[in-house]
Amino acid sequence: MNSRITLAGMNLAQAISLATFLIGFITIWIHLEIRIAEVNVEVVNIKQDLAMHKTENRNDFELLRNENNANIREILQKIDEIQIYLRNRQ
Repeated sequence: MNSRITLAGMNLAQAISLATFLIGFITIWIHLEIRIAEVNVEVVNIKQDLAMHKTENRNDFELLRNENNANIREILQKIDEIQIYLRNRQ
């Protein structure tokens, strides 16, 4: 009779196959955890950039609005001057 090596009721080929499967599973799990950590770091960095750019954009919009208001006042003043000129001319 052939005596086969058994480990926990499995022959050697089955035990090696099971060990390979478990090692593969653990390896994939570790790589996924590492990738998830990388993505989390990227998300945190993107959130920080977004907050920084929001502040910069707010400052830029405030500056543009102030410049726009000054330009509008200047245009309205010139329109008033033109209207006064046209009224006095008649």
